[in-house]
Amino acid sequence: MQAVLGSVRATMIRGLFLLVPVMVFGLLIAKALSMLRGVVEPLAGAMGPLAGIPMPNLLAVVVLIVMCFIAGLVAKAPWSQRITQWMETTVLAKIPGYTYMKGMGESVAGVEGATAYQPVLARIEDSWQLGFIVETIEPGQYAVYVPGAPSPWSGAVYFMAESRIKRLDMKIGDVQGCLKRIGIGSSRLLQGKLGWTSE
Repeated sequence: MQAVLGSVRATMIRGLFLLVPVMVFGLLIAKALSMLRGVVEPLAGAMGPLAGIPMPNLLAVVVLIVMCFIAGLVAKAPWSQRITQWMETTVLAKIPGYTYMKGMGESVAGVEGATAYQPVLARIEDSWQLGFIVETIEPGQYAVYVPGAPSPWSGAVYFMAESRIKRLDMKIGDVQGCLKRIGIGSSRLLQGKLGWTSE
């Protein structure tokens, strides 16, 4: 009974660590849109809805997209990067999964200088699992993050030797998509890549 309760508690904690960053991000977006609706309301008052979407909502989304683009341009400035780095190391890095989500998001979006996580097949016991090399500990030894399915934002970290890893020549988004679809489509991604190598 105690083992069952412990497993339930651990699962709930993992779920909490997954939901908190997602909820924080969603709340921030919702708050930003709410504030922007108040700003664009006078301008949108003279316009009717477009394709059934109320004009204040549509303008708020457009303004938010433009602001994100301008912020992206500002983010390239050296002084802005120093401020961002300070915020990430002192505040944001304390949010569970933030560093991984940021790195993955940048890699998928093709951001220049983004952290490049190498997709791999990691041999764990008698099976292969999709994962990412997130850091080289020393030559031939790696920290490998193995995401869960269907949510790749929570998983487990393994420290593995090169002999237990197969590097995959595929996009990060393809790996995440396969995990989100609980393995559906893996025949296309992994055809000919699962040959067993005995040690």
